[in-house]
Amino acid sequence: MKFDIKSFFGRLMLSHLIIILISLLVIGIIFGYLIQNYYFGLKEWKVTRKGQRIAKLVSRNVSENKLKAIEIKKFKDKINTISRSSNMDIAIVNRQGEIIFDSIAQEFNLTIKNNEIQRVLAGNRISKKIMGPDNKSLLMIFPLFKTNNNNSIILESKEWNSKIIGGIVLRTPMGSVTETINEITKLILYSFLIAMIAAIFLSYFFARRVTKPLMAINNAAMNLTEGNFKKVKPPSNSSEEIENLVNSFNYAVDQIDETLQEKKHLERMRREFVANVSHEFRAPLTSIKGFLELLLEHDLDKSEIKQYSQIMYKDTEYLEHLLEDLLILSKCDSKSLSLNKEYVTPNQLINRAVKSSQNKLKKKNLDIKVELADDLPNLYVDSNRIHQVLINLLENAITYSPFNGQIIISVQQYKPDQDVIKFSVTDQGPGISQKEKEKVWQRFYKIDTARTRKEKEGSGLGLAIVKDIISKHGGEVKLESKLGEGTTFSFILGPNSIDSI
Repeated sequence: MKFDIKSFFGRLMLSHLIIILISLLVIGIIFGYLIQNYYFGLKEWKVTRKGQRIAKLVSRNVSENKLKAIEIKKFKDKINTISRSSNMDIAIVNRQGEIIFDSIAQEFNLTIKNNEIQRVLAGNRISKKIMGPDNKSLLMIFPLFKTNNNNSIILESKEWNSKIIGGIVLRTPMGSVTETINEITKLILYSFLIAMIAAIFLSYFFARRVTKPLMAINNAAMNLTEGNFKKVKPPSNSSEEIENLVNSFNYAVDQIDETLQEKKHLERMRREFVANVSHEFRAPLTSIKGFLELLLEHDLDKSEIKQYSQIMYKDTEYLEHLLEDLLILSKCDSKSLSLNKEYVTPNQLINRAVKSSQNKLKKKNLDIKVELADDLPNLYVDSNRIHQVLINLLENAITYSPFNGQIIISVQQYKPDQDVIKFSVTDQGPGISQKEKEKVWQRFYKIDTARTRKEKEGSGLGLAIVKDIISKHGGEVKLESKLGEGTTFSFILGPNSIDSI
């Protein structure tokens, strides 16, 4: 992956490296400080032990509370032995601040200040590091007290001020300590470099792991513009946030794909709808135009004029009915179809539909049988829309029923334990095949395509309108049919359309 500081990958990796670098620096500084304090503290402890040993020598060889050079000479060899064996310079000062013994012949004057001697003779301990290009050493000065039992000790308490008899000066080289600290510092630096190299690889791996699904989403988003709706596979062992992001993107891809597919489907339906409407309008208009041309171009007798006028009247009725159906479907599609609900009984709806269809029933000498269950609840529906549904189902049954046949209209409680009512219209027609059952609810679909419009007297919109109106009421439609045994169209109204009081 190409490294670009302005990219999310570059910034993420760089931020990780900066955090690791700062953390290592802080840890290195603290660790170095602790190591340095430890070794210097250890050196001071060793020097203090030597000072206590010298204090014991002084205690055994000094008889008075004052240090005298002549008394120091008695154990000079022992002090020099300690100085040589411990690689340490030793000096003793009296209470007046005079150096009465010096293992290196007065060189302490170069490193001891008068005010420091005065502070020690006041009962304070002094410890300081002398760091120079040629001299790296630790200088410690202890006050020397004389106790009541004639023991010389090293103390730091003001209560012994009246018995201070002098001080002990110890100086030891710090070369070994400095070398040890330098070696440890080198190890820290080497560890720091190794840690940084490891951090670079880990930061690269982590940043790549985080940005890889983001790059995949970016590429998939670019592919969307080319119509490629490929989903992004969630990376294994990824964080919950990355998985949620990938799932959200895939969900968005599904929604876009579904929307586009729906638009394509709607566009295809629109073209088919326009083609079907054009076809349905063309036939009656062509018929009306042809008969009008006859009336205009020929002298016809009254019987012919009446005959042609009746045909044109039926064609105009057909066009009017077609326009009404199209307006209803348009309202359903635009969700502007409003329902004016009111309370009505199932019996009232059935009687109204049967009376409206009496003329068509008489033309085919069809018998109507109504079956109503007992104790049916009142309905809370748009009675005019439900009337239209029943009329469409009745006209469909009349169209396909044989002469002298029977049509059964039944209303039953679909589920006895629930407020659900089922209306059914059954005819004795030829029935519908299984293949056609899936299509009868489609707009402009006509079962017998071999028959002409004149014979069928329908536009193929009636059942589509039935389905839309019942769906608007929150119900559902059903179809049961067997070839040669007739067909039953049903619609079910749920609790929202039932008066439960």
